[in-house]
Amino acid sequence: MMMYRPQFFGLEELVCKHVYDKFGDIAWMFLDERALVVLDWIRRSLGKPILINNWANDGMYDERGLRCNLCPIVRNKTNNDKVYMSAHVLGRAYDFDVDEWSAGEVRVWIAANKNNIPYNIRLENNVDWVHLDTYDMGKKVYIFNL
Repeated sequence: MMMYRPQFFGLEELVCKHVYDKFGDIAWMFLDERALVVLDWIRRSLGKPILINNWANDGMYDERGLRCNLCPIVRNKTNNDKVYMSAHVLGRAYDFDVDEWSAGEVRVWIAANKNNIPYNIRLENNVDWVHLDTYDMGKKVYIFNL
């Protein structure tokens, strides 16, 4: 069975460098298809570039998609004996920015267009980026605070 491949995003944008270097193209198997479909839907609907990871272009973002046990965010939690069940470690979450829009504007737009979203999602509130994941809270768009 062929996995969904997003139209607007390459694998390097979606996974950390550790995972990409170890698994290459088979790393697609770690990603939640619902999240990929929703990302494509947002990109297509907005018609604006979305920035997730840019490590492959020598950018500063490398933990905004799938995070592995070697990524500092995950490693630090483990080293401090903290349970870390972020959707990022399960390939179900992405942090991103939309060109020319604030994170708040994107969240408002997503909520206003919730009836068209292909799957239920969660959005983190009160952060300067958009965090989207596919943990299903029984609503099209569930807004949460950490």
